[in-house]
Amino acid sequence: MPAPSAPLPFDPATADDRTAALRRWRRVASFYLAVVACLWLAARLVPRLAPEAIGWPWPGFWSLLRAVGEAGLVGGLADWFAVTALFRHPLGVPVPHTALVPQNRDRIADGIATYIDGEFLAPDRLRGQVRRLNAADPLAQALADPANRAQLADLALASLPRLLSRGREAALREALVRAVLEGLRAMDLRPLVARLLRDAVHSPLFEALIQEMSDQGVVLIHSSRPHVRDAVATRSKWWMPRSLDRNLADQVTDALAGHLFDLRSPHSDAGRALRLWLAEIPDRILDGDPLGDRLASVLRNAVDIKTLRIALHHLIGRLKAAALEDAAQPEGVLRGALDAALLSLARELEQPATRARLDEAVEGAFLGAIPGWRTAIRGFITDTLKAQDAADFARRLEEGVGKDLQFIRINGTVLGALIGATLYLLDLTFG
Repeated sequence: MPAPSAPLPFDPATADDRTAALRRWRRVASFYLAVVACLWLAARLVPRLAPEAIGWPWPGFWSLLRAVGEAGLVGGLADWFAVTALFRHPLGVPVPHTALVPQNRDRIADGIATYIDGEFLAPDRLRGQVRRLNAADPLAQALADPANRAQLADLALASLPRLLSRGREAALREALVRAVLEGLRAMDLRPLVARLLRDAVHSPLFEALIQEMSDQGVVLIHSSRPHVRDAVATRSKWWMPRSLDRNLADQVTDALAGHLFDLRSPHSDAGRALRLWLAEIPDRILDGDPLGDRLASVLRNAVDIKTLRIALHHLIGRLKAAALEDAAQPEGVLRGALDAALLSLARELEQPATRARLDEAVEGAFLGAIPGWRTAIRGFITDTLKAQDAADFARRLEEGVGKDLQFIRINGTVLGALIGATLYLLDLTFG
């Protein structure tokens, strides 16, 4: 999976930088407050300690300076209290309606989740973007590139050692031998063929295979993320913000990956549908499907059970060894077959009918996955935020936006000083 191009909002790797920036701007805001405090103090002390300087540099100067200092000090202190009260009790005093963020953590978490759910995950908002995505084009272009096909083949072949590990190989051998032996002991071969398939569908190995293929599918989808982003950006309207195109491409990629990920779980809608379809095959055989006759013929031709057991063991072992050896070759048969299959798929995607079916399938899969994922995403956001310590939640939020809030303190101090000067001059003029 590609590494993210930018750090996450609360990435620990940037925590020190955010903390340092917050402290720096706190000092700057406090410096402004200290300046107006010094002005006020000077305006109060100088006329008392040095009466001869009252008219210097012009009459009324120290009164103006006092008005500037008082108003700036009031504005700066008021904004310091307001900014501080968001995240903690000012000076540790539990003044009512302070420490708003930690005390309202759960409500804030619900609000964030509701906003994301309503503004980013609503099907009506996503439907048009999904249709404009035209998934067939970036997929066809990606598969037409030999480098991309080679990368996909590498990913597929890299999964072989895990699929054919020693433990899984032994389980596969024993499951096959048991199923064959059970079928040969019965007179009515069709029910036993159906049972063989049912055993395969419900075996732990079968679940592991589905999960492995689902995981590899997710990896393949994520590896195509840059191509999807480029394709969306190329086909987007000129006035569409690039960040929106990027977010859309990422959302579509994540939704497709999420749908593939759902296949690994028998409790998801997609996984349940897949397993239901596989579970129905034995019943089709019992109802007269030709597949049952072909499988029964194979069983009838098996005359030596011991030889069959040995043959199955050797066959699986030799196939595994041959497959792993071929997968390690740069010009192996499996690699060539995968490349040819992917190239054939790319050419098939050049057909308008195929493109239309794929786009329709992508839209249906995406919009079909959204309802379940909306609930899961919303629950994940709220549960994650509510699980954080309230003080830590406030600290992280302050690190994220606190630097900007210090400008409120600076603006309050400066604006207060200017207002104080303006009011003094107006009073002096019209007084």
